[in-house]
Amino acid sequence: MSRVRWTGLAALLGGLLCVLLTPIQASIFSGADAPPLVLAVGPLLDLANRVHGTFGPRLGLDEYYLYGRMFFLVYLAVIAGLVGLHALQSRGVSGERLWFRVVLGGLSLALVGDVVAYWGGSGDISDSPVQGLGFTFEMLAVLVVLVGSVFYGRITLRGSVVPTWAAWLLVIAGPAAIPVVFLNYIPHGAVLPLSLAMAVVGYFLLTRGRRADWQMRSRV
Repeated sequence: MSRVRWTGLAALLGGLLCVLLTPIQASIFSGADAPPLVLAVGPLLDLANRVHGTFGPRLGLDEYYLYGRMFFLVYLAVIAGLVGLHALQSRGVSGERLWFRVVLGGLSLALVGDVVAYWGGSGDISDSPVQGLGFTFEMLAVLVVLVGSVFYGRITLRGSVVPTWAAWLLVIAGPAAIPVVFLNYIPHGAVLPLSLAMAVVGYFLLTRGRRADWQMRSRV
């Protein structure tokens, strides 16, 4: 499997993980006050409780940290999809390299902040200045990512790597984050639209890479 196809597969799996984590984390954070849309996925929440009951005590983690510590995988997946998209459209698209670096830099910083916030301890974040700083750092970095994704999506519209409608998903991921944060706490809720957009992009990277592999083998 080519590197581009691997990045596409990672983006797809990351989008699925984010879809699963969003209602779980929202339920943990808000409890019975979570939005009805979150509470509607009761079977998923029940499964999350059983998983925590099995592994949480062994790891010494409550639900907040057990599932919060998984979110760094979402950032890695989005980064993988972004790198794969950049590899296919970096030539001949004006401004692509600049906004790729902005979004990639923001995602990398958000990843660092997320790891510090969730892996830097297992107690109340408000009692840990370092973890609190990581949370703030992540939130600001996500803001940069969401603004940058609008411009990067507009640039992707000028290319031919993914269909126009898929590129539009990148454009609207930033504005779409505003209503989504009401389903989950900041900043993870805000990442959902972008992770879904990159999952769609990942599908086309996966299929495009498969075609490229087939064409390469057919020439041999």
